[in-house]
Parts: sequence; structure tokens; C-alpha cells
Amino acid sequence: MVKKLISAAAVVVVATTATSAIATNSMNFRLKAVVPVMCGVQYSSAGAAFAENVVRLGELREYCNAPGGYNLQVSYSPNSLRGVRLNFGNESVTLDGSGFATIPGATGPKIQTRALSAQIGENGFDAREFQVAAVAN
Repeated sequence: MVKKLISAAAVVVVATTATSAIATNSMNFRLKAVVPVMCGVQYSSAGAAFAENVVRLGELREYCNAPGGYNLQVSYSPNSLRGVRLNFGNESVTLDGSGFATIPGATGPKIQTRALSAQIGENGFDAREFQVAAVAN
């Protein structure tokens, strides 16, 4: 009986020693990652068509990981496209010929696809240059 008691006490001592050895051999580390802000627009001519005075120009796939969201900036040849109404999904803007317009994108990071169409003005689609860019807020 005494041998069994001594053996049980030895097991408890060994288990306690092993547990404290594991606890003192732990370590910590910190990981920090910096993700660059990236915003962009990809154009697809899928669905392009003409009906009356509305031209379906295709689709825009917009992506931006900026925490504050983004806007779409439209740049085109100055003194052109006066009166043309651009539709980006549910958003629209009537161009004034200045060569620049802004369309709301999103209030936070987002990936979305929107149909792009134009309601043609009196002068038609008379721009030599037309670009759409996503710009972080």
C-alpha cells in the first residue's frame, strides 16, 4: 500500500513539472499587414445596342477596397457630349461639356457591375476621348 501511495505521489509530481515546463516555454508574436488601396474599372461591351435615342454602351465592373468608398470620375473631350445623359445602373448625370463629371460609386469597399448607357443629346456622341476611372474617397 505504501508503494502504491509513493507511486501515485510521483505521478502527480511529474505531471505538475511537465505542465509548468510547457507553460514557461510559450511565446508571442505580432503580425502586421499593409494592404494598398486599389480601385479600378473594367469595361465590357456585353449588351451594347442602340434603341431610339438611348445607346447601351455595355457594362462596367467596378472594384475598390478603400475604407471610405469611391466615386467614378468620367473624363471626356471638352466641349463635347453637351446634354448627353450617362446612366450607370441607377445613377445618372447629364454632361455639360466641361470634360469632367463625377458619379457616386459606393460608401465603402465594394465590387459591383453596372450597366452603362447614354441618352444622346442634340450633337450625338461627339467625343474623341471618353474614360471612366474609380477614385478612392
